[in-house]
Amino acid sequence: MGQPSSRRQGLDVVDPLDIAHLLRRTEFVARPERVAALSAMSLEQAVDDVLDIGRNGVTEIPGYLQTEDRPQEFWQYQYAYHWWLDRMVDRPRPFQERMTLFWQGHFTSALHGVVYRMDVMFRQNHLYRQLALGNFRELTHRMALEPAMLVYLSNHLNVAGNPNENFARELMELFTIGVGNYSEADVANASRAWTGHGLDASAAYVFRPELHDGGLKSIFGTTKNWDGPDLIDEILRDNPAKKRVAATFIVRKLWEHFASPRPVDQVVDALADVFLDADLELRPLMRAMFLRPEFYAPAAKWALVRSPAEFIVAALYHLRTNADSIAAEWRSGPMGQLLFDPPNVAGWKGGSAWLTTSALSGRAALAAAESYRICTGNDFQGVNAMTPADAVDHVARYFGIFPLSTPSRDALIDGVRIGRAANDWYTTVNLITAAMLTPEFHLA
Repeated sequence: MGQPSSRRQGLDVVDPLDIAHLLRRTEFVARPERVAALSAMSLEQAVDDVLDIGRNGVTEIPGYLQTEDRPQEFWQYQYAYHWWLDRMVDRPRPFQERMTLFWQGHFTSALHGVVYRMDVMFRQNHLYRQLALGNFRELTHRMALEPAMLVYLSNHLNVAGNPNENFARELMELFTIGVGNYSEADVANASRAWTGHGLDASAAYVFRPELHDGGLKSIFGTTKNWDGPDLIDEILRDNPAKKRVAATFIVRKLWEHFASPRPVDQVVDALADVFLDADLELRPLMRAMFLRPEFYAPAAKWALVRSPAEFIVAALYHLRTNADSIAAEWRSGPMGQLLFDPPNVAGWKGGSAWLTTSALSGRAALAAAESYRICTGNDFQGVNAMTPADAVDHVARYFGIFPLSTPSRDALIDGVRIGRAANDWYTTVNLITAAMLTPEFHLA
């Protein structure tokens, strides 16, 4: 695996291309001012700066999202959708929102079809924001008792004598240790342990002892009167073997989300050691991940496709607009990712799922719709007077994709030449649209 450029050259500062890569993966966009500032630092200082999400201040739940607005449910959903996307764009340290997006896809709940209350969904989203880089065990405990999760995985219906296995199963299978590390008997007994953990009439968490199964239950070979939260402590605190499995499970998923698919076991094991040494604190883990030379290897830089949410955030930033102006909640669906609405409990698939014909058509529709508006702005006034090559480079710089690969650059130059030869007034508009559809703009 290659080393970051600064390490190869023995310098105290990093290559700006490595910094741009770090920022695209952590802050959605490699903002020029951020690239310049972090490139003057060591890699360790740059990573610490990215992780310094305290600079965002304390975020409160917006007043409109604190209670249910049943007569205007869609308006409340729209407000939440726009609010979150705009925070992804304008946070001083957007990594907090990037981690919130990760947790929304890991500890999954869905508004439409199941939960149906935006205030409840947003409280869950806000928890993920608050503990974005906190302790994984604490996050898991609090996630388990969030009303959105209790409804989504039916634990509010889980009562003694009629146990519901949904949450108990997914807690182990998808959230902590993965398939093969528990038995069906563990699931059955864990579901009994979670009985009585439900909701009151106001949709707030409540534990009802009279609905809890107080009998003996055997989980992971230990028989006792298990309560639901005991299972989380057993996996993430008290059982060293299970804790290592969980650490490895989460490290692998985080690496695949932020770095590259199919990490080698050596990298996963080394990062799991960091995670365990930190007692499952996330900040030290993410710091170690972003300092790994494998994170900056050429293969990793071309390994991930921007999710629709990342694509939209990049578009909003470069187009200098906001989520409301592009009706983002309508743009996202055709691309394959609706915020607050993962398709199932496994979350969004990512990777090639973002590259279907219909999903790419959704991206093209956004690019085409917005190109004319920005083409008339000051940033593109002189493009028509430039050579085709200079026009392409100007637009590529504007969208943060300079230098382009030779195939992309040549294709854009040919498009400009053909358009100008035909006296097509839309040549520059088409160039802007095409730039947003290059492989470089789709890559994180």
